[in-house]
Amino acid sequence: MAATDKPLAGKRIVLTRAPEQAPTLFRALTDAGASVILFPCIDFVAPEDYGPLDAALSHLNEFDWITFTSQNAVRFFRERQRELDSMRSITIPRHAKIAALGAATAEAATKEGYAPDFVASEARSGPEFVVAFAPLARGQKVLLPQSDEAGDRISIALGEAGAIVTSVVAYRTRVPQSPDNAALARIRREGADLIFFGSPSAFRNFAATVGNEAMTQLAKDSAFGAIGSTTAGAIRDAGAPVEFESPQPGVTAVVKAMEEHFAERGRVRQ
Repeated sequence: MAATDKPLAGKRIVLTRAPEQAPTLFRALTDAGASVILFPCIDFVAPEDYGPLDAALSHLNEFDWITFTSQNAVRFFRERQRELDSMRSITIPRHAKIAALGAATAEAATKEGYAPDFVASEARSGPEFVVAFAPLARGQKVLLPQSDEAGDRISIALGEAGAIVTSVVAYRTRVPQSPDNAALARIRREGADLIFFGSPSAFRNFAATVGNEAMTQLAKDSAFGAIGSTTAGAIRDAGAPVEFESPQPGVTAVVKAMEEHFAERGRVRQ
């Protein structure tokens, strides 16, 4: 297929994902013909205090479910388990089950040896996950490793559904220490057909990095897109329109949805 015949030919798309999350989507969009600008607006690091996570890992036999709501939760939980396991045996008890929000998180969990017993495959947000998982969690002790910015909505909702929830910070979310100034200058100068955000934190960090004046102009000249309803809500709450929202978080689903989005609008940005 000629480059000009590809479904995203002529489209300029900005990805704001963390570096370790971007390559697969970058390749898929590029293969579909898009011109992709990488501008990471989010970074993930270990928690400042390992105490609560270490305590949970040391008492895994007390939990009925270990619940992962993101790929990063899987990653940092597993990394810390390995570190502690070098000093003493830290294993998942046989009776404990694994729950995952979405197919991508389930895949990450499986790769790390945490094959899920339950996957909320259609869920795109914490509230949707709770609706799907709550019947299984009722009366169960649930461990919920998550980001320092995740808040307590999921743990409270599961608690209201009858679960006994222990929420611990497995990782921190922060602004990248060294933004790509060349990419930032290009975005300010040229805009994009779509600036795509994978989390509310990525959008907030992007807005803080580009500044109020540039954000106002970008909101006029470029389209903002979100990976799901939670991120879309954060963008709208900031007063910016959302022109694209992926129905599912997986790479294949995101690219297909973008192709359909642009096909419907028939818009090519030069």
